[in-house]
Amino acid sequence: MPVAFTRLFFAGTFLPRASWLALLAVSALLAGCESLSPAECATADWRQLGVQDGSRGRTDRAADYYESCAKAGIAVNVAVYRAGRDQGLQSYCQPANALNEGLAGNSYEGVCPAPMDQNFRNIHGIAWREQDARKTLARLQREQDQMQAELRDAKTAEDRKRTLREQLARSDRRIEEARYAVRDASYQLDRLRSDMRQRGQY
Repeated sequence: MPVAFTRLFFAGTFLPRASWLALLAVSALLAGCESLSPAECATADWRQLGVQDGSRGRTDRAADYYESCAKAGIAVNVAVYRAGRDQGLQSYCQPANALNEGLAGNSYEGVCPAPMDQNFRNIHGIAWREQDARKTLARLQREQDQMQAELRDAKTAEDRKRTLREQLARSDRRIEEARYAVRDASYQLDRLRSDMRQRGQY
């Protein structure tokens, strides 16, 4: 279909040019966008692809797939893709998965439907903060170990040693704060797990 047409064909329906351009703009902004080859477009199982994206917590990629497949003259079945993605989201948006995703340090893209979104955010946030607190503490301890090793090195100049002692004093305070953050985050996580067990969610 010529690009000069004011309305473009999109998976069995016509879209105004403005809507089509908006879809392309959105796809350009999506983080980690994936493209499909012409062969993949020709053989794509749009429902299964939607299930896959939904179960991985990915944002709607219909516009991205459309851009790839349009180059090969192949239409994306958006309705089927989105039905599959909705199915996948039902699996992804479960409380136990929110916990696992948070503990793994994975981000949440706000993809869960309204009835499930807030609970997912709450669980994911508590779990994410716990793992982040532990990572922060580990990083500070590594940095302190490096400074102490440099301080003990006979080749380190006296001026540098004075600077290191000052930095180590500040490092001690930061590490103590980080330990407190870990204790608090772990307490919140334990409470969350206990509550989820009582609800049969974990």
